[in-house]
Amino acid sequence: MGGVTTATADRPPVSAGRNRGFMAAMVVDAVGSGVWITFSLLYFVYGRGIELTAAGSALSAGSLTALAAGGLAVGTLTDRLGPYRAAVLSCACRAVAFPCYLLADGVAAVAVIAFTVSFGDRLYWAAHGGLVDSVASSEQAQRGLFALLNSLRNVGLGVGALAVAMASSLQGADAALWNAIPLVNAASFAVAGVLFGWVGRTLAPARDRAAAGRHGRRKGGGRASYRGVLGNRAFLAFTGATLALTLSSVAFDSILPVYLRSLDAPLWAPPAAYVLSCVAIPVFQPLALRLGRRHAPLRLMSAAAVLVAAAFGGLAALSLLSGTGVVVGIGVPVLVFSLGEAVFGAVAMTIVLAYAASGEAGRYSAFYQLAWGLSGALGPGVHTLLFSASGSAPWLVLGCALLVGAAVHLRLDRAAAAPAEAPHQRKSEA
Repeated sequence: MGGVTTATADRPPVSAGRNRGFMAAMVVDAVGSGVWITFSLLYFVYGRGIELTAAGSALSAGSLTALAAGGLAVGTLTDRLGPYRAAVLSCACRAVAFPCYLLADGVAAVAVIAFTVSFGDRLYWAAHGGLVDSVASSEQAQRGLFALLNSLRNVGLGVGALAVAMASSLQGADAALWNAIPLVNAASFAVAGVLFGWVGRTLAPARDRAAAGRHGRRKGGGRASYRGVLGNRAFLAFTGATLALTLSSVAFDSILPVYLRSLDAPLWAPPAAYVLSCVAIPVFQPLALRLGRRHAPLRLMSAAAVLVAAAFGGLAALSLLSGTGVVVGIGVPVLVFSLGEAVFGAVAMTIVLAYAASGEAGRYSAFYQLAWGLSGALGPGVHTLLFSASGSAPWLVLGCALLVGAAVHLRLDRAAAAPAEAPHQRKSEA
């Protein structure tokens, strides 16, 4: 990532040491969060002895409460604190919360702790775009860094998926091993928080106060607020169209294993498909970045939606095959889906930052992240309802929604020539 350590007139140079610290902090957050997403239920069931449905309900309750209470508030907090201070606070929340899981012996306690962890996650994602923007001097450099972080997060998800696949062998593990999981996670977030604070001491005085400041001033001189975000019709359309992609990501994670088992695929097929995707997404990132140098960002978003729609068409077609045919045929749609995810992960946040005016990156990021929050909260219920009607229904319905989203992204790209509708072009191409 040679393009990350550059300096411009409004940003100080980032030393090699602080750049390594920045990357280490981002890596810890990406991998640690990814592992916990897929490993958490195992911990509560086998490590704490809580019933599966009770643990799932408690985690969902905590996450939904954090989304409702802090989904937009974290954006305002990030713009007032600056991305580095917000990231430090985010890491502190999770470093304090994870050890508390060792004391949780009931649903209510798990829900309260999950609320704190989820609030920390939401605060981090509100700061995520501003963190990358503080060290990446061009849209291409930002895209490369977002792609790298997306790959690392998928590595974490892959590790978690392997852990789920090994669940039967872990059931008899010693309690000390299970208790080490949240403790290691807490320690890693504490380290990440220290690193964010260290790097931020260089960048915060020159960037955070100028961009966000205590008064949150926008480019036009008015006070920053969500009124500007909600008044940006192009951004609202972009976020709405992106909801199809986020719902599709949740569907792939939650419904695919059930769907494959309904087709009489062997027990190892779902984790194998998931691990294949987690490996393929980082492998496809260089291709996604090459496409990013040749095509406009919104066109890439449209292409990502079409690729995922094609993959879901392939998944629906698996219902026409036998058990052996499903195992043979699952690889192609998984790889097509992974390419779409790689393109999506590389370009989406650069578009969000392009729409955001100065001092509003936190609010724009937080509003955009609502698409992920809503998908995570509502997706499993919607997908299982569709699945109860027909095994192929989730893939066909989402495929149609993705094609509509692709058309909206193309419409926004065509409208980008009009200054009132286009994202702010704050970066020059590398």
